[in-house]
Amino acid sequence: MNALTKTLDIPAFDHISYDAAVRAATVRAQHSFFDSHVIEDEFGGFLAIDEGDYNALPQDLIDRIVQSVPGMMADDFDEANIGRAASFMSVVMDPEWDADCPF
Repeated sequence: MNALTKTLDIPAFDHISYDAAVRAATVRAQHSFFDSHVIEDEFGGFLAIDEGDYNALPQDLIDRIVQSVPGMMADDFDEANIGRAASFMSVVMDPEWDADCPF
């Protein structure tokens, strides 16, 4: 064996942890403005984090990202069809209210 060669302990791929992290990242991204990432931890497992949890992600977390799910939540004002979205809201107006208002 060469002096420059050493054995590496590479953990086995944990597909159960990976599937669970991808599912969690997908669900979290549906209700977030931020991207959700699946990162690999030092023990070979996987976990989901949101970009908004840490402001800017540190470089060591960026290096361990194995999959990203883009944030799927949008502002109501960004929607192209805001008129249709507004039609689902019910607003009750009270025309008598102005007459009772003291100011």
